Amino acid sequence: MDENEIKNNKVSFNIVPITDNDKQIIQNSLRQYFFRDEPICASLGLMEEKESLIKFENHCIDLIKYGVSFMAISAETGEMMGAALNSIVCRSNEIKQYGDENKSSKYNDIMVILEKAGRETDVFGQYPNIDRMMELKIITVNKEHRGLGICKALINKSKELALELGYQMMYVECSSHFTAKAVERFGFQCIYTLSYSDYVNKQGEVVFKTQPPHTIFKIHVLLLEM
Repeated sequence: MDENEIKNNKVSFNIVPITDNDKQIIQNSLRQYFFRDEPICASLGLMEEKESLIKFENHCIDLIKYGVSFMAISAETGEMMGAALNSIVCRSNEIKQYGDENKSSKYNDIMVILEKAGRETDVFGQYPNIDRMMELKIITVNKEHRGLGICKALINKSKELALELGYQMMYVECSSHFTAKAVERFGFQCIYTLSYSDYVNKQGEVVFKTQPPHTIFKIHVLLLEM
């Protein structure tokens, strides 16, 4: 059995790197599962605003260029069952500004909260000895394959690569209650929280009216032992 093949009593699958050739597969999965289920996308109705959907989709697919993303492939059918889209962040990198509080679009609303959380967390300020880290940007598992250990396998493989490449930390923004619970089981520590009910626009309106149990945006980190 291939060392990357995982078996349980229901299904077997392989964790393999994502390449540029997989962009269409990833795009299909994002549209069919992630954008519909992810709490802040769902609360905004991202799928209903085509321009915002395409912008956020491109933002996600662009992560493939870092070469540190993985997907789970069914050993029986070859179907993609889930994916972890990851990126590399270095202290020396310039922080890109994607959002603008003065603009109105669903894509912009997502970018603004992500930038706010990142700015307020100031992870490199909190951890002055950390120079580079792997960020788990998107973790998604196709609905019919959830509960089979795919998320765990994707995080494990990402961690293995982070250690192999000499990264000192893993970082993940958890907009979903379930993602936060998953990474906590791996020993990730929460270093930032923002209640969706407290996050309002300039008119004092709650931006993300997420459904329970998705009530808090969190950022978690895991220090890696070299």
